[in-house]
Amino acid sequence: MINVEITAQEAPQRIDRFLCKYLNKATKTVVFRLLRKNIVRVSGKRVKENHMLEVGDVVQMYLSDDSFAELRETPKKVTASKAELEIVFEDDEILILNKPVGLLTHPDKNEFKNTLATRVQHYLKDLCGKTFSPAPIQRLDKNTSGLVLFAKTYNSLQHYNELMRNRELGKYYLTIVKGELKKAGEVKGILNKDEVKNRVTISQSGEGLEIHTKYAPLETKNGYTLVEVELLTGRSHQIRASLEYVGFPIVGDLKYGGNRREGESSQLLHAWKLILPDGREFTHQSKKIKQFWDEL
Repeated sequence: MINVEITAQEAPQRIDRFLCKYLNKATKTVVFRLLRKNIVRVSGKRVKENHMLEVGDVVQMYLSDDSFAELRETPKKVTASKAELEIVFEDDEILILNKPVGLLTHPDKNEFKNTLATRVQHYLKDLCGKTFSPAPIQRLDKNTSGLVLFAKTYNSLQHYNELMRNRELGKYYLTIVKGELKKAGEVKGILNKDEVKNRVTISQSGEGLEIHTKYAPLETKNGYTLVEVELLTGRSHQIRASLEYVGFPIVGDLKYGGNRREGESSQLLHAWKLILPDGREFTHQSKKIKQFWDEL
C-alpha cells in the first residue's frame, strides 16, 4: 500500500485532480476506476472523485509496487543554470522576476533544464511538493524580456490564476515601433496560430481565440515611437501581431514585419509593469529599449 499525506501544498483539492497529477502516467479513466473500485481511499474511507482533500488527510493506494510504477513516473530532478535569478520582489506567496531575452518561461519539448521555471524550482526546491511546484502565472515569449509572476504555494497559484482569468492583473509592456504613432488605440479580434510557421494572424471574424490589446504612444523620435501596451488577454504573440495589424511593427521583430537591428535578433518588447488588485505595483526597465531610444 502507498500512503501519501496531504500538506498545504496539495490542499484544498479534489481527489481526482490530485491523483491525475500524482499518478502522472494514469489517464482520467484509470483514476476514476481506482476510486470506484475502492483501490484508493482517503484516511481509510471510500470517497468519490469530487471529494475535497484537506491538510492532514492520507491518500491510501492499495497497489503493488509494479502497478504503482506503471502509473507514476518519478519526476525528473530539476537542475538549473548557474545564472542567477533577477528578483524584483518576493514574499511568502509570490515571487516576481525579470526574465532575460533568450530564456523560455517554462520547459518545452526542446528545452527542459534551462528555463525560468526550472531555475525558480531549483531556488525554491524546499517548496516543491508531491504534486505542486512553484509555477508562473503568466508566460512571456522566449525573446520577450520582463516581469514574470510566480506563485510559491498551491493556494496562491489558485488565487492568482483566478485573477488572471478575471483580468484583474494589470500587465503593461514597453516597446519601440517603426513609424510615428499619433494616438492611442486598441485591437479586438480573433487570433489563429499556424503551428508549422509558429506565427499568428488576427481577423475580425471566424473561429479562434478572442484578443484585446490596448496601446498608447509615449514619445516619438526620428520615425520611431515608444509605446506602452496593456495586455487584457494573454495569447501567444498577441502584442507582436496586434502592432503589426495596425501598421506599427515592433523594432527587431522580423516575424511580424519589424526592421532588423544591427547585432540583435530579437524584438524590443519588455514586460515592464505589473499591478495587483490590492494596489501593489512593480516595475522594471529594459536597458536595451533605453539604449536604442537614447541612440536614435
